Parts: sequence; C-alpha cells; structure tokens
Amino acid sequence: MKTVLLPKLDEIAAKINTHLKRFEADKKINRTDPTYKTRPYYWAGSSSTGRRVRVCYVSYQGGTNLTRDEALAYLAWLDAGNVGTHYKQQRGE
Repeated sequence: MKTVLLPKLDEIAAKINTHLKRFEADKKINRTDPTYKTRPYYWAGSSSTGRRVRVCYVSYQGGTNLTRDEALAYLAWLDAGNVGTHYKQQRGE
C-alpha cells in the first residue's frame, strides 16, 4: 500500500497566496469599482494558522479560516485557471 503525503498547510497557504498576489497585481482582475471606489483585492494574502489556512482578500475586512479540505479544493480551483474568492469556488461559479 502506498502512503499519500498531503501538502503541509503552510505550503497550501503559500500557493494560494501566490494566486491572490497575482490577482491583486492584475489591473483587469483588480479593477476599482466606480461606485464605491474599492477594489476586490487589497493587501490580499494567505497564511497557515494552527490547523487552518487563513485567506484575506481585503485587509481591512478581515479574513476567513479554511479547513485543509476547503483550502485544497480552493487551491485546485485556482490552479485550474479560475479567478475569485473561495466563496465563489464553493458556490460553483
């Protein structure tokens, strides 16, 4: 029987963080909303915190803690070329 090693939480967080930083830097993805003068990604990032992966899209709005399974699903969705938040991924958009 072959043992499957899951990536560590900090590795998952680092990969998600790379995607979020790319979104933040892309002017087409991170356009300013003309009505509210806000952007969807502002000081966005991801890190591991204990047994969870924390994602934050807009720094002053706080973040969300994802379980390992939620973080892996979100990362797979991002790696497949999708753009957006984990909320969007979980809704199947």
